[in-house]
Amino acid sequence: MNSEAALAPPPDSGREDAQAERLFSRVRQDFLVGLGWDERLRIARPSPDHPLIGYRSCAVRNCIAPARLGGAAPLCATCRGRWRAGEQDLEDFLTTAVRVFTGTDGPCRVPGCERVWRSFDNPVCLSHMDQKYRLGIETIEDFVLDPRVGPKPALEPCSAAACHRQSKDRGGFCAGHRWSWNEARRKDPDVDLGLWSRTAPAVHDGTLISFRGLPDLVVAELLFGTQQRLDRHVRLLHTAFKALCDTARAQQVTSLSQLMVEANTRMAGVWKSMTADIRVGLATPELEQLKDVWDAEVFGLGKGRTMNFTGLSQEWLRRAAKAWVVDAIPRRYGRNIPNSLMSMVVCLERLSDSLRINREDHGDAPERLRRTDVEVFQQRLAYLEHTGQISPNLRVTICRWCARFLREIREMGLTRPRQMLAGLPDDFSFRKGDIPRPPEDEGGGRALPDEILAQLCARLDTLETSRRNGRSGAPAGGRHARIAVEILIDTGRRPDEVQKLPWDCLETDADGKHVLVYTDFKNNRLRCQLPIPDTTASMIREQRDRVRGRFPDTPTDQLALFPNPNFNPDGTKPYRSMFLSQLHREWLNTMPPLLTAAGEEFDKARITLYAYRHSYAQRHADAGTPVDVLRELMGHKTLGTTQTYYRVSEKRTRQAVDRLVTLQFDRHGGRLWDEAKALLDHEHTRMRIGQVAVPFGICAEPSNVKAGGHACPFRFRCLGCDHFRTDPSYLPDLRTYLDTLLRDRERLAAATELDAWARAEATPSEEEISRLRRLIRRVESNLDALTDEEREEIRQATSALRRSRAVQLGMPTLLPAAGGLPLERKA
Repeated sequence: MNSEAALAPPPDSGREDAQAERLFSRVRQDFLVGLGWDERLRIARPSPDHPLIGYRSCAVRNCIAPARLGGAAPLCATCRGRWRAGEQDLEDFLTTAVRVFTGTDGPCRVPGCERVWRSFDNPVCLSHMDQKYRLGIETIEDFVLDPRVGPKPALEPCSAAACHRQSKDRGGFCAGHRWSWNEARRKDPDVDLGLWSRTAPAVHDGTLISFRGLPDLVVAELLFGTQQRLDRHVRLLHTAFKALCDTARAQQVTSLSQLMVEANTRMAGVWKSMTADIRVGLATPELEQLKDVWDAEVFGLGKGRTMNFTGLSQEWLRRAAKAWVVDAIPRRYGRNIPNSLMSMVVCLERLSDSLRINREDHGDAPERLRRTDVEVFQQRLAYLEHTGQISPNLRVTICRWCARFLREIREMGLTRPRQMLAGLPDDFSFRKGDIPRPPEDEGGGRALPDEILAQLCARLDTLETSRRNGRSGAPAGGRHARIAVEILIDTGRRPDEVQKLPWDCLETDADGKHVLVYTDFKNNRLRCQLPIPDTTASMIREQRDRVRGRFPDTPTDQLALFPNPNFNPDGTKPYRSMFLSQLHREWLNTMPPLLTAAGEEFDKARITLYAYRHSYAQRHADAGTPVDVLRELMGHKTLGTTQTYYRVSEKRTRQAVDRLVTLQFDRHGGRLWDEAKALLDHEHTRMRIGQVAVPFGICAEPSNVKAGGHACPFRFRCLGCDHFRTDPSYLPDLRTYLDTLLRDRERLAAATELDAWARAEATPSEEEISRLRRLIRRVESNLDALTDEEREEIRQATSALRRSRAVQLGMPTLLPAAGGLPLERKA
């Protein structure tokens, strides 16, 4: 891409008329219709039944004022005062009460008359009402049919800029503004008539919102800001909306950004929200790139997120980082793109600091940089690590990101002639050996220990009654939150993948088994399928029924399985990204201490929603699920990524070998060790270089070991070879192999397309089957002779070894049965 062109602003971007035109073009027609917008009069009259702007109307006949909130009487302030003054029962008052003067205008009942009525009781204009009295006609119906009555032309409009009504007197004001003007003059005899006419608010008229007297840009800003707010299903009280319009008119501002609003008021919240939406509406990616702090919403990356480049001291580095981010945005997927991109910028800040501190020119001249600057930067990172200011992992991350940045800006062509980084030396780069080796993690990784997960599952019922610590104190937990957490535990999906599940996410495959259909946002993969247990499927069906009952009118293909509890009247918006995480953290904080198997308190900070994904991978690794199968279950592209999700440390592996070495058997089922002892370091090494894994044990034949298990001189007849040995960790493989032999024997016996000699060659021998059965019985009988405590030790050692074992032979690999479905949590 041409980065110089991308940073050029569009023409006329700062003109008010261009801004107004841009905002008007983004206001949708369906929104204007719902708002009751009248372009000619510049007024809006939304229905009182509007779900976000409307209100509950007063119950008195002809009264269009909003009823006061609270109390048993649905009356406006005026009618409430009349009711209390009359000392009537509410039912009797509502039967007889009527509002005559309501502030609203209606057309005169005389046919063809262009003037407005006087009141509900006298629905004719003032001139016709005087004529009615002069003629002595009692009813309106008789008066309008009298041939002596003719229509009147419309009067001049009211002199108040906000008013759309006709004047009712020679002074040029409507009745409401005539009264307001007299009041203003009474309070201040020197009040300026022209200024008062331009700044006076519109007369109250139900839901009427007047935009008259406001500049085009302010009108466009108000309409666009309201549209964005209602699109988020955020309520906008009509009183706050009117107050915003009246304040803008009173202050005579040319843009809402100039408005002076009293802090901590309802109108201030509306104004702040609208101005933020307007700023994004007026911005373009090209204009935003000229700033040093970007609003991520301009690039379509989520509301309320920023990308900050102010930490980069050098102008060339700041511009290059912006160009890299712009180039990277289209290739990123998922819900957390700004944070991912800012990881690069944060690492570049370390490089910027090094150049600023260690160079006389502070690194401002890119053409003067050399290889030595990279070496100085690496020495600085090493110093920061040694002094504890950064971790070893962070040092590796910084080097990797900076090396990638310097490589990719060259691939983007930014160092070519006449580009922004022309002259940047080629040796200002990282070499392969510059990246430090990542520290080896001998811990348990991010997976939760089984005993901790069991304690969490035992307390899941408290999640249904948890409450958020917010101002409202409204219940945030509930059955829906518990189901969401249980699905995370059972399926190992990423938090966003579960929170954004659609209502119709449950399907069955060709075998009638349940599968979860979800979207892998991180890799932009749609309709991914994951086999799930029946218990998880039943929870999803329960949640579907609950959501359907709550939103019966919303089409199911638009419903979310976990609807956002706020600002979501139709159930189409799923949980916000942080909703479940915050609720989960509050739930953990209410728990008593969680104890490990050793009786130590477990750090609750390690328990995150993402930790359930690691625990899911660890459970499968413990159960011997093949790593390539686990890769598919986790939705990873490479095996290397999957292997980072579970841990088998060297210490645990050595302990497992020490425990199982006393239960090693030869091909006849005889034990090789008669007494228990721990292997020495050199014995561990000798075992590793003197044996190789085979499908159901290990082989010590030298030529096969040297070839890595690919050159058995006896055609892999392990059960008949003295070099073969096995232990209880291979029992699943032995049983699987026995099942395979028996299945093959029956299948070949029933085959009719083979000659006798071919069938005999291919059929497993009875001796092999008998030898295998005897070996399995010997191993099982030795296990049965152990105590319960010893058997548990063997089980844990077996689990530790199997999760790290990978069999690679020059023959079909025999893998343990996966069970067909992902493992459920151990609870």
